[in-house]
Parts: sequence; structure tokens; C-alpha cells
Amino acid sequence: MNQQRSAVAAILRKEILLLLRSREAVAAELYFLVGAALVLTFAFPQQFDATIQAGAIWVVFYFAAMLTVARSYVIEQERGTLRYLMHVAPGDAVYWGKLLAGVLWLVIVGLIEYAVLMLVGLVPFRLGVAVVLVAGCIAIGGATSLLAAIVAAAQLRGWVFAAIAFPVVMPVFFVGVDATATVLAGSTATAAASEVAVMLLYVTIVAIVAWWLFPFIWSEA
Repeated sequence: MNQQRSAVAAILRKEILLLLRSREAVAAELYFLVGAALVLTFAFPQQFDATIQAGAIWVVFYFAAMLTVARSYVIEQERGTLRYLMHVAPGDAVYWGKLLAGVLWLVIVGLIEYAVLMLVGLVPFRLGVAVVLVAGCIAIGGATSLLAAIVAAAQLRGWVFAAIAFPVVMPVFFVGVDATATVLAGSTATAAASEVAVMLLYVTIVAIVAWWLFPFIWSEA
């Protein structure tokens, strides 16, 4: 068990170092978030209601997430290190290490996005919105990790990931928009507790099923 945890920690550390070295990818992500916020500012010059605010938050986050989640596996495939990783690391460690790294990065992206949207005056600050966004980041990152591995193993282009991930992400998207709108309308964070629980339950089920399927995908890479 300790050896397995050490292997997961090693993969997670590798992913974090790889992200820190990929400055162009981080810059592209920030450019997208700022650009999307400015476009929304010009498109909606006046304050809009909570439902539209929630939709704007999640639409921007969805596309930002699609730029992020598959990057780890795609980089491995492009650099030719995917097969090497197969031989030096257990499949379980690769799955959980990359999943945790993807979730961590999505949480950062989601919180930065919310901060940018607040700075340009599109949405107000609500602690409950941040909580819902973090839950959504965990759900999307955990639910789509296997799909990223499939895309890399099949040597498909990154945009294919966004297409096949859409049906998997939609339940999280709908629940997240509803919970965010509820909080932005003036309710407390506890009003969105059931939606947050649904997202976390969803990612738990999907991540466990994906963990069971991952060795089959990994062996075919």
C-alpha cells in the first residue's frame, strides 16, 4: 500500500513539474480566461440575472477545462514518453496521479476564472459559488480522466476529447449551473449542498468505473 501511494505521489509530482515547465500552456489558459471575460463584458454591458450569470461562469469554465484535462496524456503521446511510462509505472499509479493532477489544475483554473469574472464586474462574490465551482472541478476532472487516456492512446487530436467528453460532462454542467444560480440569487451556500453532493457522488462512481477500465485502455496504448 505504501509503495502504491509512493508511486501515485511520484506521478503527481511529475505532472506538477511538467505543468510548471509548460509556461506557454499556462499563458494560453490565462489568455483564454481573460479574453472570454472581456467578450462577455462587451456582450452584456448591463448587469444580468443570476441564471445568465451562472450560465456564463460554467460555459467559460467548460471550454477552459477542455483545454486542460487532456493535456497531460497528449503531451506524453506527443513526446513519445507514453510507452516508457507504461513500463516504469504501475497503471493504477498513472491513473490516480494524473487524475489528481488534472483535478488540482482545474480547481486553480476555476477559481482564477471566478476571480477574473468578479474583477470585470460580471458576477458578485459568493462563497457558495466558489464551493460549487470547486466541486464541479473535481467532478469534471475525475470523470474525464479516462477519456483523456483514450484520446492519447488512440493518437487522436485534442479537439476530439472535447467532443467525446461533452456527454460525460453535461450532468455536472446542468447541476452546476442550477446550484450556482441558486447561490447568486441570494441563497446561502447550504442551499446548494444537495447539488454539490450529487456532483461528488457522480465523480466517485465514474472514477471508480474508469479505474476498473483503465488497465484495458493502458494495455492497448
